[in-house]
Amino acid sequence: MSPWLRVLEAYAVAALLRTPAFHRAVEKVAKQVHRVRHGIPPDEPSGTQIDNKPGPSGFLGHFADEVKAQMGAEKHKQGSAGVNMDSRAMSHDGRKSRVEEVEAEADKVNADAAWRDAQHNAAQPPKRGLGGEYLAALREQMRRER
Repeated sequence: MSPWLRVLEAYAVAALLRTPAFHRAVEKVAKQVHRVRHGIPPDEPSGTQIDNKPGPSGFLGHFADEVKAQMGAEKHKQGSAGVNMDSRAMSHDGRKSRVEEVEAEADKVNADAAWRDAQHNAAQPPKRGLGGEYLAALREQMRRER
């Protein structure tokens, strides 16, 4: 190997070792290798902490939990911010509060509107898609040619 090629190689290696991006990349690779060999350290913060949730894990477990929650199997309703909504819905003597009554009435109105829409849509013939429209136009042309 020529001496100039060795000098060029030494300069390129030195320049690469001086860059912070190279060091970050090496650190990420080393971290992944450590995780593969030893697992994720418990003290390391990781996003949503889904892996540490008790109960079934994986997609199917979370999907089943969501279906149960939407079907009303959970004891307490959770708001979008994770606030227990049932605590504000009951008054001190255990009766329904005005908030819960309004929510029940809104659910009834929404259900009635959905039922009317379903009845209206059932009376109409289904819309033809692009393939149906194409076939109808093709049939029409075939009739005209005869």
